[in-house]
Amino acid sequence: MKKIFIIAAAAFTLATTANAQQKADKIYGPQKGAWSLSVGLNPVSDYLGNLFNGKTDNKLENLNGEPVAYDEKNTPLTTISGKYMFTDKWGLKANIGMSFRNETARTYVKDDLAAMQDPFSNKKVIDEQKTKSSGASFALGAEYRLTSNKRRLQSYIDFGLVWAFETESMDYKYGNQITELNQVPTTSSLGGYQYVSSAIPNARKISDNADRTMYHNFGVWGAIGIEYFVSRSISLGAEMNLSALYTYKGDHSTKYEGYNVHTQQVEEYVDVKEPSSSAFEFGTKNIGANISLTFYF
Repeated sequence: MKKIFIIAAAAFTLATTANAQQKADKIYGPQKGAWSLSVGLNPVSDYLGNLFNGKTDNKLENLNGEPVAYDEKNTPLTTISGKYMFTDKWGLKANIGMSFRNETARTYVKDDLAAMQDPFSNKKVIDEQKTKSSGASFALGAEYRLTSNKRRLQSYIDFGLVWAFETESMDYKYGNQITELNQVPTTSSLGGYQYVSSAIPNARKISDNADRTMYHNFGVWGAIGIEYFVSRSISLGAEMNLSALYTYKGDHSTKYEGYNVHTQQVEEYVDVKEPSSSAFEFGTKNIGANISLTFYF
């Protein structure tokens, strides 16, 4: 009986030691030669901040590969980045993102021709505004792991370079046409009229950013984050980031159409409303955050 007890105790000790050794040798996520793909999960704040002139619905700006909107503080729901580990501690991180938006806004206005023929007419026509934008961002940087890859909870720092750009234009179509008899037709607030000259006292927009203004942003970014590994190759992460950016904005021009009282024809006119401009930004307002799901291979 005593021998059996000794043998059982020895077997238990060996099993416990082997199990402890196995746990000690267990590696979570990053190690030399590994690579990963990360998917952003509902980013909670902007990453680059103030990149492109845009509308409130552009929602594009986060480290994980996304084009961005100037003075825009929202992020896309899903973004993607990749990483390759040269050692257990150091890795190369790359982000790329693209965006395309095509939005059409329509509104009813009085049908001037029908009203001329019948003052009591309730007929309406449609004015239309089409907004098109496209852009991309590219980020390249390094990552350094602050903690051991044998722990489920790990921390890291990132830093690197980023470039982003975007183009945007708006086109207008009107239900009531400009004619000699109707030189200032009823037009919605989508376009509106503007004084051009004594020859064209009333002109309405037919395109905004006629030559498709381009916004460029160049800068550096840094981030600190944590990852919790739900398995050896899958982690949930959160990070805070900060950027310093140089922004360049191209000319902004608008094309109008109106009736020229001298030539008695409908003519187009291009007005350069804003010259090119640039800015440099660095500060706490460029602080952002991101939540991600990462898969290691």
